[in-house]
Amino acid sequence: MPDGALDLTEPAHLLAKLEYESGILAADHGNSYAAINALRDAHHLREWIWHDRLEHDPALQYAIMTQAGQEGNWNRHINTSFPDFPTIRELCNGSKHFERATSPTIQNSYKAGWNASVWDNGEWDDKGFYVVVNGQVISITNLAARVCQFWRSLFNQFPQLG
Repeated sequence: MPDGALDLTEPAHLLAKLEYESGILAADHGNSYAAINALRDAHHLREWIWHDRLEHDPALQYAIMTQAGQEGNWNRHINTSFPDFPTIRELCNGSKHFERATSPTIQNSYKAGWNASVWDNGEWDDKGFYVVVNGQVISITNLAARVCQFWRSLFNQFPQLG
């Protein structure tokens, strides 16, 4: 039996799962299962790539980040390269116990059509999920698609990540 559970044995498998979940969310913006699965996959790719591919490969670290270093360097690189990654991290970590009042990143969260009188001006009638970060409304469906593209681009640029 291969290492890893459920035939997810390398980062490329998790990227494929992220693309799958993102596709389901794109087809049904209100699918909370696909939303959290896509966000968690995107978040875990950061950890998996570090521990499985980069941690012991300073040359690859340097190729990607223009420096070799510790996991903190990798995390900063991801946050700089994809500025909405802290929002993904917070949505994943706070999916069970999110509180607007104590959130360092997310000021509010909505489901389109649910509280239309407050914020939905007719542009977001897709029944999707949204968060407010720094006063800007972010679609979770769009966030999942963008982070999926971010990871796909990195894997294309550095095939050894797969």
